[in-house]
Amino acid sequence: MSDKLKMYIQVRHVMRTGDCLLWQSNSIIGWLIRKFSKANTNHASLIISLNEYGNLKDRRFLLEALGSGIVLRLLSRRLMNFSGKVWWLPLKDKYNGNRDRIGEWSLMQVGIPYDYKSVFKQMIGRVSADVKEFFCSEFCFIGWIESGIKLKGKAPRPGDIPKLGIFKKAIRIL
Repeated sequence: MSDKLKMYIQVRHVMRTGDCLLWQSNSIIGWLIRKFSKANTNHASLIISLNEYGNLKDRRFLLEALGSGIVLRLLSRRLMNFSGKVWWLPLKDKYNGNRDRIGEWSLMQVGIPYDYKSVFKQMIGRVSADVKEFFCSEFCFIGWIESGIKLKGKAPRPGDIPKLGIFKKAIRIL
């Protein structure tokens, strides 16, 4: 693999389903999102590990809300084609029992449309989380709630996710 993925390769073997990735893109849209949200990151996604499938045990996937809806992608491929920085937020150990449910629920959301209306409303204020359509951090938030993790409040922006109190220290992977 490329030197670009060096930090990711060092930790990918311990990344688990339900962990979060926070993205800081070098794009104009990413900059605008960070400006409006007053945060260091502009996108969030969930990690999926498919360890039970022999040749996939060392691979990590991600589920994320993009313009085309919720998509499943190979993480290494996404990182190779990404311009910016990425941090991995591992769930605290006390939530290990929630990981299977996070994976089950989030995989069932593949193809659900992107929530354009709410993402624009998020620029001005906060919106209630909705399970009909998702923007990135809303998708992650509802996934953790659906697994039984007790979270309250409105849908977070990507920069709010570390403040939820359910993660260990963030680790930069790109």
